[in-house]
Amino acid sequence: MEIFDNPDRIKLAFGIPFFNMDFNELMLTVGERAGAKEKTMIFAPSFPWLMDYAKYPNLCPDCADFILPTDSEMVSLAEKAEIKLKMPLEYFEIPEQIARICAHYGFSLLHVSESALKTDILIRDGYVPLSWDLFTNFKTTGDLDEIDIQSIVGSANNLRPDIVLISAPPESISSCVPKIYEQLHNCVLICVPQDMDKNKVADKLDNIFIPLLLLREEINFLDEIKRKASMALPSSVRFDESSIPPTITISGTLDAGITPDLIRTGTRMLKRNFSPALDLSATHATSVKGMEALCFLSRKFRDAGKKLRISEISDELQNTLHSSGVLSYFVDYPGILDDL
Repeated sequence: MEIFDNPDRIKLAFGIPFFNMDFNELMLTVGERAGAKEKTMIFAPSFPWLMDYAKYPNLCPDCADFILPTDSEMVSLAEKAEIKLKMPLEYFEIPEQIARICAHYGFSLLHVSESALKTDILIRDGYVPLSWDLFTNFKTTGDLDEIDIQSIVGSANNLRPDIVLISAPPESISSCVPKIYEQLHNCVLICVPQDMDKNKVADKLDNIFIPLLLLREEINFLDEIKRKASMALPSSVRFDESSIPPTITISGTLDAGITPDLIRTGTRMLKRNFSPALDLSATHATSVKGMEALCFLSRKFRDAGKKLRISEISDELQNTLHSSGVLSYFVDYPGILDDL
């Protein structure tokens, strides 16, 4: 699908490579992926989840193929940092709208949640005939544990639905969903964080101050990136297919001027069935566009069952990519220990 192969659809915001997609494109993507039995994970975070992520970045499921902004507050905060995010729908609308998509295509759905689908919303608009034989509700008690993981995996692999929709607390999505996804059959897994009620005074204060701090940090980081990228050095992309592993070397500044060459080189190596390594030892700065290109290529290789590694990296770029969150989307990246 064209939108899936378009690197301009990746928008880096708050350390998250969001994939810009409206509802029609979401419907086409789910239809294409589920129809082709391509194993795919879609994560649809909300604004309260983003506030928790600001404190605990390991809440983000890095195994997701698509991370979609699904909260108007989140989109509004990004706009204040001059980042335009396209939103398919609000996160609280997702369960019922995914059910509509399933009904449209005739897909089966396993809905894992503390609460059942809202049937009054589903049947209010009668343009889509709904067959309840296609829907199965798996009721949870909220937080997921190892027993829930095995039960969900067992139910999914027994029923073999086209789509599995999971609504769970952020911590459960972080710790349990990757394990569930790894054991699932070829289906589309869609995850929506279940937002917890926060009535403590400290929680309420966090909801006031954390967005301001997060926005200030994002703006300061983007300003620093622009400053470094403006001091551009001569840039180039080279590749060596004879080395083991094949290597893509980027020199100078990774910016919009050379990202098309990087994308073309990476795509050519992928078509030749290579799993190359990126040599970034001579890359001294990057623009936001350059970081988005790295995220796009990493996802593209992973989608094809390949790995894109970073073999060498300069100190300047390592600090930048680690601060942005981009390094977490590469396996075995040098110099940074995994979060415990």
